[in-house]
Amino acid sequence: MSRRKRTTQRQNVSSEVLDEARKLIEKGQSKRSVAEHFGMAESTLRKRLKYSDPPTKLGRYETTFSCEVEKEFKKHLNILDNMYFGLTAKGLRGLAFEYAKVYNIPNRFNAESKLAGKEWLRCFLKRHPDISLRQPTATSVARAMGFNQAQVDRFYVNLTALKDQYNFPPHRIFNMDETGITTVPNKPPKVLSTKGKRSVNKISSAERGVNMTTVNAMSPTGIFVPPAFIFGRKRMKAELLDGAPMGSVGMVSDSSFINTDLFLDWLTHFKDHTKPSKEDPVLLILDNHVSHCTISAINYYRENHIIALTLPPHASHKLQPLDCGFHTILKKYYANECEKWLRNHPGRAITVFQMVGIFTPAYLKAATLSCAAQSFKVTGIEPYDPDVFTEADFLASSVTDKELPTTAAVISEPKPQPSTSHLVEVNRPIDTTEKSSILKAVENISPIPKASDRQTTINRKRKKSEIISSSPYKLEIEKQMALQTKPKLKLDTKNTRSKEFNIPKTTPKKKIWRCGGCQEIYKEPITEDWIGCSVCQQWWHENCTSYLGKGLYICDECTKK
Repeated sequence: MSRRKRTTQRQNVSSEVLDEARKLIEKGQSKRSVAEHFGMAESTLRKRLKYSDPPTKLGRYETTFSCEVEKEFKKHLNILDNMYFGLTAKGLRGLAFEYAKVYNIPNRFNAESKLAGKEWLRCFLKRHPDISLRQPTATSVARAMGFNQAQVDRFYVNLTALKDQYNFPPHRIFNMDETGITTVPNKPPKVLSTKGKRSVNKISSAERGVNMTTVNAMSPTGIFVPPAFIFGRKRMKAELLDGAPMGSVGMVSDSSFINTDLFLDWLTHFKDHTKPSKEDPVLLILDNHVSHCTISAINYYRENHIIALTLPPHASHKLQPLDCGFHTILKKYYANECEKWLRNHPGRAITVFQMVGIFTPAYLKAATLSCAAQSFKVTGIEPYDPDVFTEADFLASSVTDKELPTTAAVISEPKPQPSTSHLVEVNRPIDTTEKSSILKAVENISPIPKASDRQTTINRKRKKSEIISSSPYKLEIEKQMALQTKPKLKLDTKNTRSKEFNIPKTTPKKKIWRCGGCQEIYKEPITEDWIGCSVCQQWWHENCTSYLGKGLYICDECTKK
C-alpha cells in the first residue's frame, strides 16, 4: 500500500448521499445542480449513479488480506498477549507470510526471508490503531502459572467465610507486606535532554546500592501502621532512624530481610497500634512467607485475636493491595526524593544513615486515603468483588491447564463454612465458544502455547490460600513438626557387634570368580573373553564353551537340567 495520503474526501460518496441525489433528480432537478448541492463534480455524480452501490475502494491498490482475516489476526494477537506470549513484529510478519502461502493468497512478500514486508506491518498497524509495539514487563513463569482460577476462587471463598463469621468493618481489615528500598533507586526519574543524543545519564550514589527492608501495613480506610525498618547490620543504632515517621521501629538482621523472630517483633508493633480484642478482632491479609506461617506466629495470632489469611502463592502482583498500588507510588516518590538529595548535596553519596530521612517525605506523600482505597478496590477485597478479574486475566495460567473429562460433572461451589480453613477448590465449566474457521486456520499456523504433561519427582505439598490462625491449620502444622522431629531408629551394626555382644569386627570377603570349564581364577587385566550363563550366572571363558556369538548363552549344565 502506498504512503500517499488523500488531501480531500471529494470522491468519497456514501450510499445515503446517492439515495438523496436520486430523489432530487426524480423531482426534476438537474444533475449539475444536484452535484453543486452536494459539493462534487457533475462527472463524479454521473459515474456514481451508474452503480447501485458505492465503490468499496478508490484506486487500483488492494490489501493482501481481507478485513475479516485481519480481524482474526488481531484477535489472535490479543489472545497471545493476554497469555504473556505476545508476538513480536517479526513474528507477525512470519505469520502473515505463512497464512498467505498456505491458502494461496496473492502477495508480494519476500520468499527468501519468508516474512511479510515492513510496509505491510506499518499499514496493518495503521488500520488497527489500538495495536502498537510496546515494551513488555518480564513476568516469571511462577507468577504467570500461580495466578489461576482455582487458587483465586479459594482465596475469595476463605475471605467470604471470614467476613460472614466476624463481620469485619473496612477499618479492621489490614494488608501487610515487605518491600526493599536501596540507596540507588532502580528506576531514576525522567529528565529533559536533547533529541538524538546517544546517551542520557543521571547521577546516582553508587553502581549498586545498600538494601533496607521496610514493613508496611494499611487498611482500605487509609489507616497506616507506622513502618518498620530492617537494616543489614549486627547492632541497631539510633542514628539510623533519624527523621523516620512517628511511631516507626528499627530492626537489624544479617541479610536485611525479615525472619521469624523479626516478624514476631513486628506483630507486637502491629498489635500495639491496631488494638485487636475478642469483641473487635482484626483481619490481617499477608503472603505465605515461611516466617508468617510458623507455629510461634500462629500462636500469637490466636492469643491476640488476629485473624490471618494468606494470599495464593505467586499471586501477590494481582491480589496484594500494597503491591498493586502503594509500593509502586512509594518507590516513585522515593526516587524523586533521592534525586533532590543528590542535587542539594553535590559530591556526596547516599548511605544507610540518610535512607530513612529520604524515605519519610516519600512515605508521607504516598500514604493517602485515595491510594489505600484504590489499592484494595483493584484487588476486589474491599469493597468485596470476587468478579474483579476476567477470563483474560487467567489466560496466562491456561498454558498448564488440563482438560476435564467430557463425562465428568462440574463440581458446584460449596457454601463457605466459617469454622474451617480447608475448603474445596472450585472447578468451573470450560468456555466452549465456537471459533471462526479463519481463527482456527491462524491458530494452526501459530498455535496457542500449551505445556505438555510432566512427571515431577519432587513430592512437595503445594501451598494455597489458608486461614493460618484457624485450629485446623495449627493442628496440621503441629503434625508436620512432630513428623520432622521424630527420631529415626537406626541399627548401628558395628557398635552393637563390638560392644554389646563382643563380636569381632569382620570385613566382607571378596568373591572369587572361576571359569566353569578350566576353573581358572578371574584376574585383571583380562587376556581372554569371558561370558556369563543367563540362567545360573556362572562365568566361563568363551573358548571353554560352544557359544556361537548370537543370542543368550546357556551353559551345558543348565541345558541338561
